[in-house]
Amino acid sequence: MRRRLQYEILFLLCLGAVWVSCGETDRPVELKLWYTSPATEWMTSALPIGNGELGAMFFGGIAQEQVQFNEKSLWSGSTEKRGAYQSFGDLFLEFDGIDTCAVQDYRRELSLNEAIGRVHFRSKGTTYEREYFASHPDSVIVIRLSASGGEAKLNFSVALKDGREGRTEVEEPNRLVLKNRLDLLSYEAQLSVQPEGGRVIPQDGYLRIEEADAVTLLLSGATNFRLSSPTYVGETEAQLHDRISQRLVQASQKGYEVLKERHLNDYCPLFDRVKFDLKETLPGVPTDELVKSHKESRYLDMLYFQYGRYLMLASSRGMSLPSNLQGIWNNDNTPPWECDIHSNINVQMNYWPAEVCNLSECHLPFLNYITTEALRPNGSWTQVAQSESLRGWSIRTQSNIFGYTDWNINRPANAWYCMHLWQHYCYTLDIEFLLNTAFPVMRSACEYWFDRLKADRNGKLIAPDEWSPEQGPWEDGVAYAQQLVWQLFNDTSQALQALQKQNMSVDENFAQELSDKLAHLDNGVTIGSWGQIQEWKTDSQHLDTLGNQHRHLSQLIALYPGNQISYYKNKKVAEAAKQTLLSRGDLGTGWSRAWKIACWARLLDGDHAYRLLKSALSLSEMMIVSMDSNKGGVYENLLDSHPPFQIDGNFGATTGIAEMLLQSHMDFIQLLPALPAAWPSGKVEGVRAAGDFTFSLEWEQQALSKCSFRSGSGAECRIYSPEIPIRGVKDASGRVVEVRLDAGGMYMIPTEPGGIYQLVLE
Repeated sequence: MRRRLQYEILFLLCLGAVWVSCGETDRPVELKLWYTSPATEWMTSALPIGNGELGAMFFGGIAQEQVQFNEKSLWSGSTEKRGAYQSFGDLFLEFDGIDTCAVQDYRRELSLNEAIGRVHFRSKGTTYEREYFASHPDSVIVIRLSASGGEAKLNFSVALKDGREGRTEVEEPNRLVLKNRLDLLSYEAQLSVQPEGGRVIPQDGYLRIEEADAVTLLLSGATNFRLSSPTYVGETEAQLHDRISQRLVQASQKGYEVLKERHLNDYCPLFDRVKFDLKETLPGVPTDELVKSHKESRYLDMLYFQYGRYLMLASSRGMSLPSNLQGIWNNDNTPPWECDIHSNINVQMNYWPAEVCNLSECHLPFLNYITTEALRPNGSWTQVAQSESLRGWSIRTQSNIFGYTDWNINRPANAWYCMHLWQHYCYTLDIEFLLNTAFPVMRSACEYWFDRLKADRNGKLIAPDEWSPEQGPWEDGVAYAQQLVWQLFNDTSQALQALQKQNMSVDENFAQELSDKLAHLDNGVTIGSWGQIQEWKTDSQHLDTLGNQHRHLSQLIALYPGNQISYYKNKKVAEAAKQTLLSRGDLGTGWSRAWKIACWARLLDGDHAYRLLKSALSLSEMMIVSMDSNKGGVYENLLDSHPPFQIDGNFGATTGIAEMLLQSHMDFIQLLPALPAAWPSGKVEGVRAAGDFTFSLEWEQQALSKCSFRSGSGAECRIYSPEIPIRGVKDASGRVVEVRLDAGGMYMIPTEPGGIYQLVLE
């Protein structure tokens, strides 16, 4: 990891030198969500902060402030009971002496560049400032309150409320402690108050702050969950208490300025890896008005792309648990779908941006979760397979964090999960990860399908009695299962080749069986009667009809996120995928519209992908469950509306934008493959490509004008560019690199580990 960071710094320095020498400056785009009034609804207008495990939503109230908070592992339920993800609790601040009728210059904002929320307003000559951030290095939520001018003193009470019936106690003169238990887990939160001037007065269950110039609030919370434990419980209540107490002591000793500096030093290098600039600046209208009345704004495109990366950093770092249906943010103890880990698209979509958007570390909580549960001795995933007298592992559609799964069995999800393991290797070329972590899980999933597949009358191997989420009959050989099993077998075959190339021993019997099964497998890509990719193999109930606008695109797994359908491979099949998308339409739930963005980008139609992006940015106000295709979009805080809030749409849209700018799923790289006309000029820095490459691109008048890249591992870089001739390639020292070119427009560039390269385009 250290070597990779050094390479990234060198790459950015070299790239900056190249672009500055061309007379340009590299100022980061100011990325903010901002508003002129406090939030009124948690779901639609409060703003999220998070450190990967601990998250909060702040409202920005004037005389009363609410900060609702969550922790990723706070679940009711157990290994035998579904349960639900829970709201941890709320922090309530009640201020004295602020005349809400006299408030001026109110502004509430969330800076994506810094991962800091802010509130500013004036009242009767006093300026009030607040800052909110969730520190990953110190595992605390930090809230800073200050007042200046006028009376310039803070007088308020602070209460810490459990999301259930737990009681809060004053443990020290300046500390509140909340403790409680759920079905399996214990949990605890602590709040420390640090005033500058004034005093803290303990009350019955809350604290009173008087005559302070400024106050820093430190909040931390956790459960005693541990994924690697056989019981999912990793410590006693006393140990949990000591752990959180130590966090607060250490954070308190650092002080606000040091905590903020440590937060910025941790977050900014990760967020700043990718820059996306469409030559727009922070608009003069607030974000709610931007979405409502100026959806055509290119600034909104940049903001929404980076918001997905911000949310990933805020919800997927630390413990080995994936982001759930709402990331880590939830204020309801009976949330829709229990805010669970949903395996038929949602949790996978949560991680689509991880590699291409240069947040590979954020992929690890999901990957570690997969490998831990898939290989857990006698775990529920292996029990699913054993109940069918099969080897390996599989899962059902709905999962809690304790291995419990229920509702429809979703056998092909094991293949879908394995796609993420393979993708992480493709982008990092981490052979140790492949050998020790990914391959054992991929092999086990293959063995499940070795045992389950059966031959049809034509000798093709098909998956019996499968579904097409979430509609239609259960039939043999449906496209959803066949395409995912093909992807699993194909990826595992490539994994074997990568291991053999490194002279690592493989099981020859397994390798031979995999080769035989892949050769005889029905790949699930069949063109139907109206020119579409068939969803069902036989369609006995005639549901595969033109005009079916169901939200799932199960028959297009092979287009995205898979790589079996491509204009480069087979134009006729790609056209059939296009017909399927046209039939599905441009509406859908929030995540469905996001999926379609990526699919249209894979079909190299940037304008249609962009139309879907703008559809995904439609303002939504509905907060109850709806499957109506007309209701999806975003709320004024830019959280995705299924409806209600589901975070997968945010992550899917970010990925779709990345796919418009760079693609590398076909063992070669395409630059600006689906650039829409709405983005005539711009640049993107730091996007990742398979093969451990990091690219920066610039374009003018719809044409690529500059391109630099870093090679992390020294692999050959293959760029497919039949329409944009590459005149040459130079390394960081200006030396010419010998490039091979085939007749079809494939440029093959030799690289060295850590090497920096620039394409000569004119």
